[in-house]
This record gives sequence, C-alpha cells and structure tokens, in this order.
Amino acid sequence: MGFVASVIAALSFYTSNLSLALVFLILAGFFDVMDGAVARLLNRISNFGAFFDSVLDRYSDAAVLIGLTLYLHAYLLGMFALAGSFMVSYTRARAEHYITKCDVGIGERAERLIILIITLAAAVVGLYPAEKMLYYGFVLLTLIAFSTAIERFTYTYLIMKRLEKE
Repeated sequence: MGFVASVIAALSFYTSNLSLALVFLILAGFFDVMDGAVARLLNRISNFGAFFDSVLDRYSDAAVLIGLTLYLHAYLLGMFALAGSFMVSYTRARAEHYITKCDVGIGERAERLIILIITLAAAVVGLYPAEKMLYYGFVLLTLIAFSTAIERFTYTYLIMKRLEKE
C-alpha cells in the first residue's frame, strides 16, 4: 500500500496537485511504518519480507523523487537526490556485510520523507511560494542523503581499520 500511495503522490506532483501529493505522501509514510508492525503482530516476519519491503521502498523513493523532479523541472537536482537516497541504503547494506551494524546518519528514509512532507505542507498552506519551498526541501533532502552516505562510508572505513588492527 505504501508503494501505491507513493506512486499516486508522484503522479500528483507531476500533475501539480500538491494537496493530493501531500495526502498520499502522508499515507505512504503511515503504511511504511505500519507494514513491519503488522508483520510482527501477525507473526509473519521473514527475511524475504524484509528484502521485498526494502526493494519496494527504493521504488517508492524513486517514484516520489521523479514526480517532484518533473514538477520542479529540477532535473540535475533530481538525479542527485535519487543517487543520494539510494546511496543511503546501499552503503548500509554493503557495510553490514563486513561490520555488524551501520545505521549512523540522520538521513534515513523516514527523515527524508518527513522533510518532504513538512516542506510540501508549508507549500500547500501558502507559507512560502510552493515551488521555492519544495525546491529548498529537495535541496535539504539531497544534502542530508549525501551526508548520511558519506558518514556511513567513513564509519565503515574506521570500524574496518580498527578490526584489522585487532
């Protein structure tokens, strides 16, 4: 359901329906939080389920970021946002092949979604011109994603160096 909500949010961005994009981004976030909780509640947790959820999260990220990119006509920024968002997940996944845990950084998917929801809400209620507000949020989202990926890279490097010395 979170993936479907993300696609509808992306299409809403593309058609400049910011209010609808906001509703569906909030729903996507809600479903993203609930899917793991429901799986635990129903005792339906599996490695494949976690993998599937992660893959759908990447597609959801891509859909929303592409929709926002098309709305803003900010193609270079959109490419960087997409790369940064994917690198947050990739650096963690690769690092955790070599070290126990790599969850450092403040730019997880939830935080990036919150940035987008807040800036979109401010744009919808007219606190600031919509395109400028969303552009600033998009820049912030991109910077936080890249800083998190760099922090994870650095953290992994330092842990691996320490382990080599032991």
